[in-house]
Amino acid sequence: MSFIQVRDLSHGYTAGGFFSKRHRVHVLDGLNLDLEQGQSLGLLGGSGSGKSTLARLLMGLENADQGSIVFNGQPPFLQSVQMVFQDALSAFNPQRSIGWSIAEPLRHLSTMSTESCKARVEHLLQQVQLEARDIDKLPAQLSGGQLQRAGIARAMAIGPQLIILDEALSNLDRVLQVQILDLLAQIRRDSGTGFLLITHDLSLVQRFCQRVVVLAEGKLVEDMPVTPQMRFTHPAARTLQEAVLPAMPRASKVYRETAIL
Repeated sequence: MSFIQVRDLSHGYTAGGFFSKRHRVHVLDGLNLDLEQGQSLGLLGGSGSGKSTLARLLMGLENADQGSIVFNGQPPFLQSVQMVFQDALSAFNPQRSIGWSIAEPLRHLSTMSTESCKARVEHLLQQVQLEARDIDKLPAQLSGGQLQRAGIARAMAIGPQLIILDEALSNLDRVLQVQILDLLAQIRRDSGTGFLLITHDLSLVQRFCQRVVVLAEGKLVEDMPVTPQMRFTHPAARTLQEAVLPAMPRASKVYRETAIL
């Protein structure tokens, strides 16, 4: 069932300055998209295709020039949509503990007591396969893979219905990417949380997603189920599909069981 409806969405940014005339650069152009409840949707596109702009609009961090985004009949809000960012280290306050950062959405978007927040954070750490003792560590004391898991825990804290992964795996090696995909598949099965995986890497989409859409020059040019036999028809999408991709390690048993759900 569709729970987010994007309709006729257009957006751009003002460019130019001291040495050139200021002008509007259009990034998204009349985009229409439905996101299904509990689905893992892959959003593919090359650099400058509008992927991250769409993510910011879905989060409510920017307002579109034209069109609308409706979440269960209402505008999106942070309690329902959360994001995991590409650069895990810069996403955390280096002077605050991991536990403090994970609890941030709870402090701002819930009425939980301090004790309840701590218990929730400890549970989240276990869900993303970190240790309870990691709650007091600083970001610099964790590896890149551990930090990305902590970012997932923070995104899950308030119980959103959609988590946006904006190139969130691109800084990890292939083994860590598969481990995180396994984890996310388990989370989706257990909680019903939907995911929007924004990437330029088709192999990640094939491992994790049930559906894929492709952006090119701000327009939606492909929308289809993920299958082993799928073939894109739009030239920009075919370029992504035909690119030489690094081999993915074999998925774990947990992933194979959850990816088909």
